[in-house]
Amino acid sequence: MAQTKSAKLTEVDVLIVGAGLAGLSALQALRARAPQLRVAVLEAADFLGGTSRPAQTAIGEIDYGLKIFNDDARTHATLDFMESLLGQRIDRQRIEAAPVTYDDGRFKPYVGFGDSTVETASEVEAYAQTARLLLSSTPRDWIRQLIQNAGELVQTQSVVTRLQIDDGRVAEVTLNGAKVLRAENIIYTAAPAALPVLFGEGHLAPRTRQKLIKGEFWTSVNLDLIHAQPITDSLAMHVLKGANEEPCVGFFAPPRAMEDGRTLQLSQWMTLIHRDQVDEEELVAGALKQIKRQIKRAYESAIENLVQERILVLPGSHGNLVGAFDEPARLPKISNLWLTSALFAPEKNTVGCLAQVERITQDLLGQSPRGSSLEAEAIATEVQLATEPA
Repeated sequence: MAQTKSAKLTEVDVLIVGAGLAGLSALQALRARAPQLRVAVLEAADFLGGTSRPAQTAIGEIDYGLKIFNDDARTHATLDFMESLLGQRIDRQRIEAAPVTYDDGRFKPYVGFGDSTVETASEVEAYAQTARLLLSSTPRDWIRQLIQNAGELVQTQSVVTRLQIDDGRVAEVTLNGAKVLRAENIIYTAAPAALPVLFGEGHLAPRTRQKLIKGEFWTSVNLDLIHAQPITDSLAMHVLKGANEEPCVGFFAPPRAMEDGRTLQLSQWMTLIHRDQVDEEELVAGALKQIKRQIKRAYESAIENLVQERILVLPGSHGNLVGAFDEPARLPKISNLWLTSALFAPEKNTVGCLAQVERITQDLLGQSPRGSSLEAEAIATEVQLATEPA
């Protein structure tokens, strides 16, 4: 996928941290509603797209990890928003397939975990709905078009290492430990759990810092499997759980006939571990073994003769900060910082992320420290970004 290199920037009104689906969607939303604004995007990696970029596999291109769109009003509204950004229709086909689990040697309708204490229940159940949508395009397609539309004001290999607060505002953004940038407004699209480190000691209110440090955050361990033969024709979401194990959730895509005559099938799975366990390789490996063990219990031949496995670990990808702060997607007493994380949204996952982008861009364009709308008045601030990575 082509990368976008920045030109020299001198006047920027909004600085977006992160060039994944949230960051590039925010860029497109601001550009559409307020084309006079100068918006710059910083990306730590050397590529754009984050966890929405396409993944190449033996069965073809797939979405990067588990992306599920439940058939409900909020999902449709979010898809309408994405259509407006892309300028094209996203067709939607309803799939009615009640979620299933496997117990006592047979499949049963999934109706919850009963008396079992499952810490990740609310996160898992967000995927286990009765009906979901099959889309004509998915995040991997959206991100490709958003990258094409991004323009020159996007810079990769640009790691934000410090956010300096002064008089209730993010006054400075330190880039790659050296360069200091300034912008009137900051849209932060990365995991909120990283904010206490970026702000440093003494720059956040103690209660705010504590909520971000001790928030209910989970790391997702994802496993994509390409099966050498069809395993099942079930379209249901599967919620699988062994005794004394955290559940995993996943689904089987329809089998696909390949040009070489083989018929392969993709399945995608996810389980959650506590965010503090992500650096412990044994725990991540144990989570992957647990997923395979649970799949094998339900489909004995599913783990045999695999064509390909893909592993994806996403720190702090799931959790809940809804209600943690008076203003969703805002930290108390910081007037120019906007957060797009789905952790602040009543909706979950990709839908929650995009819903937050829609909310914060509308909110941002309706406010200005000078008392007038940014949509009507571009407040130019000197920002110097190098054309070459630091």
